[in-house]
Amino acid sequence: IRRPPRSTQGVSSAASDVYKRQAYTAPSSTTTVIIGLQVANMHASAASWLSIKVVQSGAGSESILAHQINIPINDALAPIQGKLVLETGDYIQMQAENASSLEATISYLEQT
Repeated sequence: IRRPPRSTQGVSSAASDVYKRQAYTAPSSTTTVIIGLQVANMHASAASWLSIKVVQSGAGSESILAHQINIPINDALAPIQGKLVLETGDYIQMQAENASSLEATISYLEQT
């Protein structure tokens, strides 16, 4: 009998738009370690800016990771250097200048 792993690893992908979007929320009874975040500009003819922040559950305090950083056409940005720990209910929120221009890939490890 194999025991299930104590942690899971996954990748989340979401297209950004002009409105704020919760890109990832740490699930209940879980500590999440973000090990990578890359945002690519998939638009054929326009650069787009990106803002990213982490919002803590409960207290609602915010940590800005990026504010209106321009991502050129066919380029990418990796705004997290190192690891980022999220507790239950904490979330990453993204906002982009142009609708459907940016795609984000988040690599994470969840420990339950």
